[in-house]
Amino acid sequence: MTTSRVIDIRVGDFSKTPYGRHAADGKHSGERFRETVLRQHFENQAVSVVNVHLDTLAEGYEYGSGFLEEAFGGLIRVCGIPKAVVEQKLRVFTEQQDYAEDILAYVRAAD
Repeated sequence: MTTSRVIDIRVGDFSKTPYGRHAADGKHSGERFRETVLRQHFENQAVSVVNVHLDTLAEGYEYGSGFLEEAFGGLIRVCGIPKAVVEQKLRVFTEQQDYAEDILAYVRAAD
């Protein structure tokens, strides 16, 4: 019998002010978030849902497109995780619906 797991990730636990696309941009980049937080859960077959909570940052902080695309689109583009797996597992929670739509667009556009 296989037990599926639900993972809850609060981006604010990674950084209250995530910034940049690549690791060279700083320790709170999209690449580092993908590699240290996201990737392991999307590659783990026992994980069925990855809930990502975006509204856990410093007040007034906004996400950059480079961070979001590298973190989420990079799961497919860089890590080689099948797009269907990312789409099936990923759930984005935010009051800023534009971010959720952007993330979904980055996932769909990734090759």
